[in-house]
Amino acid sequence: MPPAPPTDPSREPTISRRGALGVLGAGAAAAVILPRRPRSRAGIPAGRTVIDYWEKWTGPEGDAVQRLVDGFNASQGRIWVRRIPVSDIMSKAMVAISGGDPPDVVGLFSYNVPQFAESKAALALDEFGGAGGGEGGRIDPELYIPAVRRLLSHEGRQWAAVSSVYNLALYYNRAQFRKAGMDPDRPPRTISELDAAAERLMVVGDVGQIEHAGFLQNLPAWWPYFWPIMFGGRLYDPVANRAILTDDATVAAYSWVQSYPRRYGAGATSEFGNVYARSFHSPQDPFSSGACSMIVQGPWIANFLRRYSPEFDYGAAPVPVADHLYDPQKPTGMLEADVLVIPRGCRHPEEAFEFVRHTQWQEVQERLCLEHCKSSPLREVSPGFMESHPNRYVRVHDAISKSPAVEILPQTRVWQPYADMLVGAFDAIWRGADVKPALRTVETRAQALMDQAALRRRQREARG
Repeated sequence: MPPAPPTDPSREPTISRRGALGVLGAGAAAAVILPRRPRSRAGIPAGRTVIDYWEKWTGPEGDAVQRLVDGFNASQGRIWVRRIPVSDIMSKAMVAISGGDPPDVVGLFSYNVPQFAESKAALALDEFGGAGGGEGGRIDPELYIPAVRRLLSHEGRQWAAVSSVYNLALYYNRAQFRKAGMDPDRPPRTISELDAAAERLMVVGDVGQIEHAGFLQNLPAWWPYFWPIMFGGRLYDPVANRAILTDDATVAAYSWVQSYPRRYGAGATSEFGNVYARSFHSPQDPFSSGACSMIVQGPWIANFLRRYSPEFDYGAAPVPVADHLYDPQKPTGMLEADVLVIPRGCRHPEEAFEFVRHTQWQEVQERLCLEHCKSSPLREVSPGFMESHPNRYVRVHDAISKSPAVEILPQTRVWQPYADMLVGAFDAIWRGADVKPALRTVETRAQALMDQAALRRRQREARG
């Protein structure tokens, strides 16, 4: 059944200015400066409906997205997509929606989906298209890997399409493995094997300074929420809407994290991490420069290795797990995604959906995956996709994405502040704080945010 016309009340923005302030905090909302909508139609063929697409990608990744947009604009003669790079995109999108002047498509993170769905700030994609797939039809959720379907959906409805997906793997320096007398074709599989390899590769100077790191969890310190997954932790119970951070598995994970600064010195490990904090994805990257033998990174690292260290001999494998969890047929990991959402109240929802649907076509998705060096979010890939992929270890990431043991980010609208609090807890634990009390503080505060969000939702629903 086709969607209702834009004049239907269901198409009008229902998130209020007060609601946006509640989402962002008054100070943050006041500081948001929205991107100006381009006024000129220079270069746009006459007769095209122009849709504005806000996207966070910049640099080489943004260039790849622009090529996707150019391909769509050239593929038909009715719609013209205008990509507008936007920083702090979630906040600006929320304010634009509440103000009644949102873009037609916005590129968000998968953890934004619950918030946009519950705030009625997005249009559900199952409102669009006919019953059949293909041109003119709906986006079939069965196209996606099961874990990707979960990332795009909330409470039984699909709210987003996928832009790209990623998970983390252990990248390791094969030459340094050989030099240390280790088999470069047998990377660590379990936490105990990782610890042993890290110890063998670590070089500590006379006064305790780290001259070479085998492995450190603060290189980079971008995903402090990741480690519990590798010990069987959950972070969140969606049925009970409960934060889970003090269970045995999670405490074990952060106790293991703390064992590294205890063994090698909190000051020395922090100093080593700080030296390279601004060097990732550059010629001075701690991994590609040889300063660190093993690192947990996403698939995009292959792009930077090709650019800055084309002769670098590296390998990749699933991130090691607690010994009792190891199953080579079911690699553990966490899947995240960049997503495309159609904001409620946008000017051209039908045209926006036509563009979004185009981005989900296998050929288009695979072209973007190749340029972003990522695995495909789709259940099926074209012949030769893996063989021609610029990341020679794309199969590692693909296996994690498709594994029944893969986890996704907690589907709660307060995930971002929850994750931010975990950054502070990780730092405190690294410096020597008692693990369980530090985690309990975050768990309590995160639960308070979840309870508050649930209460506000019940109040909104009661008001109709």
